[in-house]
Amino acid sequence: MRVPPGWEGLSDEELALRSREEPRIAFEVLFERYRDRVYAFLSRQFADRARADDLFQNVFLKAFRALPRFRMESRFKTWIFTIASNVVTDELRTKGRRGTPVELAETMAMTGPVDPDELDRDERLARVKRAVAALPDGIRQLFTLVRFHGMKIAEAALTVGMTPAAAKVALFRAQRKVGEMVLAKEPV
Repeated sequence: MRVPPGWEGLSDEELALRSREEPRIAFEVLFERYRDRVYAFLSRQFADRARADDLFQNVFLKAFRALPRFRMESRFKTWIFTIASNVVTDELRTKGRRGTPVELAETMAMTGPVDPDELDRDERLARVKRAVAALPDGIRQLFTLVRFHGMKIAEAALTVGMTPAAAKVALFRAQRKVGEMVLAKEPV
């Protein structure tokens, strides 16, 4: 579909308003802006790529259907990530956390600290991924939105259904837990 001249430069909120006139065109521009970020968010929630792919389609189908009802009470970015967060929560509620390393936190916590200089970049990255995956679902979503997607804490809190104060505390604890898990010795 060809995007009319000038539409690429519109803000997300202006595109949401224009979706009432030209829903397919407005949605196409918004999809192009957010597809990589939403997919990255989903793939950080689930180790299973096929599951992330299915949820990705579900998020944007829900967004397309709901776009004409977008009320401008929040930024579009918050709105689309709220949909993604709700899809993740629904998926976890109905199908569970299969494919996510649940026992990792307990295993790493029992093994003691390691010297960070001993870890190469790939190993540190792998440990961070495992540590984030081991966070409780809502906290993992909050952590991912703030640390990997650059969302402000208040905005991320709204997205996952927390107060900003609760989100700050949860984020502080999550950061500490991820740091401890990254520096823990792996089991022999």
